Amino acid sequence: MSSFEVKNIVPINFLGFDISITNSSLFMLIVVGIIGIVFFLGTSDKGLIPNKLQAATENAFYFVGNIVKTSISKKSVEFFPYVIALFMFILFGNVIGLLPFSFSFTSQIIVTFGMALIVFLLSLVLGICAQGIKYFKRFCPAGIPEYLIPFFIVIELMSFLFRPISLGIRLFANMLAGHVMIEVIASFAASIAGILALSYFAAIPIIINVLLNAFKLLVCGLQAYVFVVLSCIYLSESIETPEH
Repeated sequence: MSSFEVKNIVPINFLGFDISITNSSLFMLIVVGIIGIVFFLGTSDKGLIPNKLQAATENAFYFVGNIVKTSISKKSVEFFPYVIALFMFILFGNVIGLLPFSFSFTSQIIVTFGMALIVFLLSLVLGICAQGIKYFKRFCPAGIPEYLIPFFIVIELMSFLFRPISLGIRLFANMLAGHVMIEVIASFAASIAGILALSYFAAIPIIINVLLNAFKLLVCGLQAYVFVVLSCIYLSESIETPEH
C-alpha cells in the first residue's frame, strides 16, 4: 500500500497552515496541464477537415453534452462547462494513475469525497436559490399519511446527506481496488514468468496482466462516466420542482 501514500515533495508552511506540494497535488496539476494542452491543441486548428486530436476533442464535447442534456434537461447549457471539466479531470486522473511511477489521486478518499462534496453543496445552493422553501418538499413526498411523515422525512434526509459519501466512496473504492488487484497480480505474474522462463507458458501470466490493465482502462472511463451522471442527476434536482 506504500504506492498510495501521500508524500511531501516541497514543504510549505504559510501562517501555520501546511500547504506543501505533495505527490497527489503534483499529479493533479499535471492532469490539469495535460487537459489544458489537449483542449488548446484540439480547438486551435480551424481547418475544414479535423485532425485526430480535434476529432477526439469534439467527440468528448458531444459525449459529455449528451450526458448533460439527458440528465439535466433544458437548462443544461449552464452546467456544461463544469461537468466537462469534472469528467475530464476524473478520466485523466484515473488513466494517469495506471502509468508506472505515477500517483493515482483518485484513489485518495479525501480527493473523491471533496469532489462529491462540491457537487452536493452546489446542488443544494442552486436548489434553494431556484426554488426557495419548496426545495425541501422533496423530503416529504406527496400523498404520505400523516403518521408516516416523520419516518419518511428522516429516511429522505439520511438518503440526501449520504449522497456525497456514497458518490465519493464509489470512485475511491473502485480505483483503489483496481490498482491493488493489478499490483498483486503483476507481482504473481512476474514470479510465475520467472519460474516458467524456459517454457512456452511463460507468456501466459504477462498476457493475463495486459488484459487486466486493458480492463482497468475501461473501468477508468466507466467510473468517470458514473460519477458525472450521478452529479448531473443531483444538479437536475436543483432546478426541477419536487413534483417532477
